[in-house]
Amino acid sequence: MLRTLFITLLFTAAAPLWAITVENVDVPEIVAATSDSPEMTLRGASVRRVYGFVEVYVGALYLQNNALEEQEIIRVDEPRRMVFYVTSERVSARRFTNAIQEGLAINISKDEMAAMADRVSQLVNLFDHKFVEGTVGYIEWVPDLQESRIVIDDTVRGSVPGKDLNDALLKIWIGDHPVSERFKEEVLGHSNS
Repeated sequence: MLRTLFITLLFTAAAPLWAITVENVDVPEIVAATSDSPEMTLRGASVRRVYGFVEVYVGALYLQNNALEEQEIIRVDEPRRMVFYVTSERVSARRFTNAIQEGLAINISKDEMAAMADRVSQLVNLFDHKFVEGTVGYIEWVPDLQESRIVIDDTVRGSVPGKDLNDALLKIWIGDHPVSERFKEEVLGHSNS
């Protein structure tokens, strides 16, 4: 009896905590700490649709401090991670990076865009990857290094310096002109699909 209880507890402790399921994607509540990244908690998740109905990815926003007010998330210099679970074969690296560049263009000034041009090009090159349904990637802000780390399918593709760039990237999803108001509301944890 005691052995069975111990084995049950062991497997329960090792199982991931699934916070929500969005479009058949299980989104974990917690991302574990690493050597240079603290544990982060899910703020919210949403499906990104284009043309109103084509699902392209599920996005999930993780924060170290989930108690932050909405307007503080971009401003503070704390760890954060935007995760993408590709749900369509229609997503390509070119389409993804074009969407990033278009999102930046409507969320920051021309002067800011010009100042970041070289780093945006560097970022775009890091997404040179074959995206297929099931690809998982993320952009993570690492304050200690003052850089955005790009990881795709558990492989670190590289990093790009500057909090200004990471702030601009996050504005694509939760800024004044997000890719979708619904997406913004859901990744901020206001509601879930």
